[in-house]
Amino acid sequence: MTEDLLFCQISDIHFMNKGEKIYDQIETYSQFTKVIEYCKNLNPNPDFYIMSGDLIHDNHEFYQNYVELCNQLNKPYYLMMGNHDIRKNLKEHIINIQLIDKSGFINFTIDNFSLKIICLDTVIEGGIEGELTSATLNWLEKELEKDSAKSTIIFMHHPPIKIGSILFDDIKCKNGNDFLSLIKEYSNILKIVFGHVHCIYSHSIENLDLISCPSSSFQFPIEAKTTKNLLLDNKSYIQLFKWKKNKFLENQILEINNIQK
Repeated sequence: MTEDLLFCQISDIHFMNKGEKIYDQIETYSQFTKVIEYCKNLNPNPDFYIMSGDLIHDNHEFYQNYVELCNQLNKPYYLMMGNHDIRKNLKEHIINIQLIDKSGFINFTIDNFSLKIICLDTVIEGGIEGELTSATLNWLEKELEKDSAKSTIIFMHHPPIKIGSILFDDIKCKNGNDFLSLIKEYSNILKIVFGHVHCIYSHSIENLDLISCPSSSFQFPIEAKTTKNLLLDNKSYIQLFKWKKNKFLENQILEINNIQK
């Protein structure tokens, strides 16, 4: 089967109530409404969306307004866990609940295309750093074994590697090496994509691309040494993935210009 796909990643929204500002600087409600409008007007329009964690900022009451805005996309969207999300409440708002791993974590596979898309739950509830539990790693191995020749991309919230950031390297996925040891056996894995770091980053390990998706709300400078008195960058980004004729052509990061004055 040959098919073309265009799908969009939105990450680290940190959605809050209208008028509230995260770190007293960025109103993420307004940021996200403008991101939604921007995505609705993309031409060609994405076939579906992957939202890779930190959807809301620590308050489960934000989910209802969040998904109401997502519904305006009029396309399927897949919600992932981030360290600011609340697993129990997020599950209540996942439309495609039948996809979720039965172990209780929000692990799932989108497998109705010529490209397999695996989304992993890296969250330690109540913590900032990430971890892939033994249950998740076992689940992942079974998913990879189902069709070890099929081209695959893996999404996760926490990066499995250090990116050279004092702010984020101590709160990455703490057993990322176990993950990398597992996936290195599968040459069909094309990319590992993560959020969490609020910056643009890419790295290759033995021909495997590891890339970040910057935040749709605000960025942290990768060279920042502390969050104290840090002026956030209010640039907003999404990431597009183009799959054409059963081959990855590109991933493209789009800046949404002048999203907040």
